[in-house]
Amino acid sequence: MLLRNRENINRVDYSLLATFIALFIFIGNLGRIPQFSSFLERIMAGRETLTAVLASQIMSNVPAALLLSGFTDNYRALIVGTNIGGLGTLIASMASLISFKYIAKENRNLRGKYLGTFTASNIIFMIFMLILYFFLR
Repeated sequence: MLLRNRENINRVDYSLLATFIALFIFIGNLGRIPQFSSFLERIMAGRETLTAVLASQIMSNVPAALLLSGFTDNYRALIVGTNIGGLGTLIASMASLISFKYIAKENRNLRGKYLGTFTASNIIFMIFMLILYFFLR
């Protein structure tokens, strides 16, 4: 078992790498669409943290940070939002996807339980962090 795990650690996950590259290409192109750009400008004004948290839930926090950085000067709020946004859904952080993929590969029976526990605990913690941030601000 130990040898099998060591082999998995040293192997490059090209599908995950390709997914991440595709996300960056998609995000770069999305920011150039005039209608989408004006939409982002409208929703970002004064709501950088919340917008970053929500965007991170559907496109991952690093690509969300890159996309949204072109539409605000409030980098502190954007950084906080994308960091908190790394919690929540499985796609909110690439590290979460990697952990799920590892669990799914090692024990297929744990996938559903892991996903449910992961999602519930992350959403609760994300809400707690948002409340804490807005309270301490």
